[in-house]
Amino acid sequence: MNLQRAKTATRQQGIGLVEILIAVVLISMGFLAAARMQVEGMRFSRSAYHQSQAYFLATEMIDRMRSNLDAVNAGLYTDQSTSASATDPGCAVIQCGPPGIAAQDIYDWSTHLHPLLGSTGFVPALPSTTAIPARGQILDMGNSIFAVLISWNEVVNGNDEEQQLRIQFAMES
Repeated sequence: MNLQRAKTATRQQGIGLVEILIAVVLISMGFLAAARMQVEGMRFSRSAYHQSQAYFLATEMIDRMRSNLDAVNAGLYTDQSTSASATDPGCAVIQCGPPGIAAQDIYDWSTHLHPLLGSTGFVPALPSTTAIPARGQILDMGNSIFAVLISWNEVVNGNDEEQQLRIQFAMES
């Protein structure tokens, strides 16, 4: 009987290789899950940053339009888009009327989204690809209702997808 006890006691001493392997696998899975959460959190944070940048650019243009009602009523903001070929009307240096201010507003808006001709060290406010640059548009919806539309590209689940922010607002004259 003492011999049987001695045999069972020797079999159950220490930790076996299988237990160590299971513990390592479980810990590894936990670390991988934590790393995945970190990567997803960074991606969502970047997406939220891009959306807030687009919102700031859109509301800036809305404020510019509200401060230049004469140009809005004349249709100078209607169906305008940002462009890499936008030219500076120089209204930041000299006094301009409503048409010049509207042109300056579109130019300033373009400088945030496009590398303008002759510019170096450009860092866009929103990400883009070479095929589809980030862009802004002002759409006239009729009855003094406008929409500012900003589009940019983001990588979502490994695919390059277009994201949009659209803000509709009414102009009061």
